[in-house]
Amino acid sequence: MNKNLRWKLITVVAVFALFFALGVYPVLANRYHLPAPAWLKAKQLRLGLDLKGGVHLVMRVQTGDALKIHTTTTSEQLREALRTAGVGVSSIALSSEKAFKVEGIPQDRDQEFRRLADEHTAAQYDRSSGAGGAYEFAMKPNIEVDMREQTVVMALETIDRRVNELGVTEPNISRYGESNDQILVQMPGVSDVQRAKEIIRNTAQLELKIVEAGAAPTKEALLQAHGGQVPQDMDIVSGSADNGDSGTMYYLVRKVAAVTGQDLRGASATIDENNRPAVRFTLTTEGSRKFGKVTGENIGRTLAIILDNRVFSAPRIDGRITDEGRITGSFTSQEVGDLSLVLRSGALPASMTYLEERVVGPTLGADSVRAGVLASIAGLVMVILFMLVYYKLSGINAVVAM
Repeated sequence: MNKNLRWKLITVVAVFALFFALGVYPVLANRYHLPAPAWLKAKQLRLGLDLKGGVHLVMRVQTGDALKIHTTTTSEQLREALRTAGVGVSSIALSSEKAFKVEGIPQDRDQEFRRLADEHTAAQYDRSSGAGGAYEFAMKPNIEVDMREQTVVMALETIDRRVNELGVTEPNISRYGESNDQILVQMPGVSDVQRAKEIIRNTAQLELKIVEAGAAPTKEALLQAHGGQVPQDMDIVSGSADNGDSGTMYYLVRKVAAVTGQDLRGASATIDENNRPAVRFTLTTEGSRKFGKVTGENIGRTLAIILDNRVFSAPRIDGRITDEGRITGSFTSQEVGDLSLVLRSGALPASMTYLEERVVGPTLGADSVRAGVLASIAGLVMVILFMLVYYKLSGINAVVAM
């Protein structure tokens, strides 16, 4: 009898120890930073937004941005092909986010123009004739639908990577509502709402472009050599002077970037030569090839490092550069870390607009948990009392077994 009782006690203790190891210890380890293997910590119960509190966001993906970027890129590729072939036109300009118009085509080069245009646009744009020998190129309806859908899917994937990099456990990231362009993001346990919003919404569009003119303190001074007009294949971007001067400076750069964020392989925080926080980025094999080519062909010129259409630095190219670069500026350590995070997770394909923002407090969930714990304790006490009163000494064994 004593032997059986001993084995019963051993079994009860073993079961209790197993329960403690798998059920209780992971919670204590997470709260009090106790040592525990990752697989054991993963066993703990994850509290959702209603129990832990956090951030509830609803945002709209501006899919029209992606259409405009694609249309601009296509029109600039056609412009470059025409320039290479010696086919001069008076203008190539966007008429909407999904259409562009070409005017001033020489009559004797019209056939060659149509051939080049078909090579670069026929798969995705419909070509129609306009007045005065002009041509209008409009994005095909099926291409537009596919591109809008792909933009939302890419935005979902990018936001998911960024939220995971933030270390948020059990986030909810999904499409929302009847509209196809809305995204729901719920992040339990997040307290710094503004930082989370900035990291999620930051498009992180990185572009490296050769500077054609600048830096200049005003747009007028920048365009003096161009008759006061911005050339069709160029853009003006603003930013800070690379020599540390205060105030806004302006740069004239080509519309099409030599290297973009799609060529990035990684990004990390570093320190520049002045011991200030900076971001170091590395390029893919294809990105390295393009970067090496453009820097090798433009030694002595200025390279603008542009992030979200703002020049952060514009260093002089002293030699051929291939696989890495650096973004410097007036950054704090946290800003450098956040910028590295969004660059690693990839650029958003379009800008985001917040439709709903709500900070959910854990009060309701905490009350529910507290009530549940009290109810469990009360129930356990009542069961123990019943066992002791009804079964007397035998009830002690039953209580121990529980």
